[in-house]
Amino acid sequence: MRKNNTKKQGAMALEFALLMSLLLIPLITGMWDASQLIDMNQILTRAAREGVVMASRGNDPVAQVQAFVESAGLESNNLVVEIELGQDDPELGQEIAVRLNYNLSGSTVLPWEELMPDGISIVAYAKVE
Repeated sequence: MRKNNTKKQGAMALEFALLMSLLLIPLITGMWDASQLIDMNQILTRAAREGVVMASRGNDPVAQVQAFVESAGLESNNLVVEIELGQDDPELGQEIAVRLNYNLSGSTVLPWEELMPDGISIVAYAKVE
């Protein structure tokens, strides 16, 4: 008589499926969060550049930066905009820095707040001409 090995093969397939789900779910979640962080970094870099251009022209960039961040799909409540004025150079103009800090709480699946407690920080510089 032949033995029926289909039960063992079924158990092996079930064990493989459970093991792969335990490995793949955290991996896919981490890849999703990493892509979200890269996207946030690009949005904030662009917003800081837009803000420093507005500040170098003598305008207040805070509202412009917040509107840009909101239009890109990020929460403007998590954003802190700081404007720093540097020393005045008679030949080149005054240096202006726009610093953005974005709090990550509620934006990612994994707890990145523990690894990056200050969130994402972006700085852009320009000279007033």
